[in-house]
Amino acid sequence: MLIRWAGEKDLQAWYALATEVSPVFEHLADMGADPQFMAFAESAVGKYEALTAIDYMSGLNMGFIGFSRQNNSILWFAVSEKYRGKGAGNRLLKTALRQLDTNKDITVTTFREDYPSGKAARVLYENFGFVESKLLMYDGLPRCEMTRQASPEKRGNSFHYRYPEFIRESQKEHCPVCNAERALGGQHDIEVNDKVWIVAEYPGQGRLFGKMYVMPVNHAFHFEDMPKAEAEAFMSEVRRAGRALRKVTGAVKINYEMHSNSGAHLHIHLFPRYPDDDYPGMSIDVLQKDTPYESFEEFLWFVERMREELCADAI
Repeated sequence: MLIRWAGEKDLQAWYALATEVSPVFEHLADMGADPQFMAFAESAVGKYEALTAIDYMSGLNMGFIGFSRQNNSILWFAVSEKYRGKGAGNRLLKTALRQLDTNKDITVTTFREDYPSGKAARVLYENFGFVESKLLMYDGLPRCEMTRQASPEKRGNSFHYRYPEFIRESQKEHCPVCNAERALGGQHDIEVNDKVWIVAEYPGQGRLFGKMYVMPVNHAFHFEDMPKAEAEAFMSEVRRAGRALRKVTGAVKINYEMHSNSGAHLHIHLFPRYPDDDYPGMSIDVLQKDTPYESFEEFLWFVERMREELCADAI
């Protein structure tokens, strides 16, 4: 099963699902043909506020969810009857909630407890922390509002939480890197050449001495779309940086990780690994901000030693 953003090509399938579930919603004979609903679906697709579940083997749409970032609410949610019980609803709701603000209450208007056809939806909402907060009438029919109370959580800056901004930044004309907005506090250029930036970070991620990254000068979003010559030149520079990093830090191993989930301009993180680091047999907590350096002067020493090694390697 694939969870992805719904696009214009999915609208007809969404309308068909709305027609299928119209008897459950009661207030329209054919929701999928209702101009107001169709306008909502088109708007949600255009704002990246609609997700769909896709069956990999058939390519068919299993379900849809529409939400509003502005109102911090779930607006529409259904899974086709033939796909229920396969986890599509759970994954759609989980993914939609990531795009909403968990520091504030999140709401949904749904069925009351005494409506049998709405029981499955209520149970799913309850499993995600929603509780009934008030009774109301919607289009002349009895409904209720369920609320998921504000619960701040540890979030990074990944596309999982801010997709519209992220996908805009993936375009060269809006890329912060390409528009000279790259340098954040604590970032120090070790070397800049015609191919890459090699950058040290203070305090560094994961309490790992020497954590750094390498970023191509030319804009790139997907590594597999880079021209072959550029990709080879980029990886050659990553290799050179890694060789210098291992020599300067004394690390047992360098982990090379190409995420680019937060900064859309492609880059590779270099994580030196040590016998006493905090992550034996597990992934690195990149949100851990405690510095591994004894002092800022020690960090500057690291930067200068890296410059010396890279300079020697270039000869």
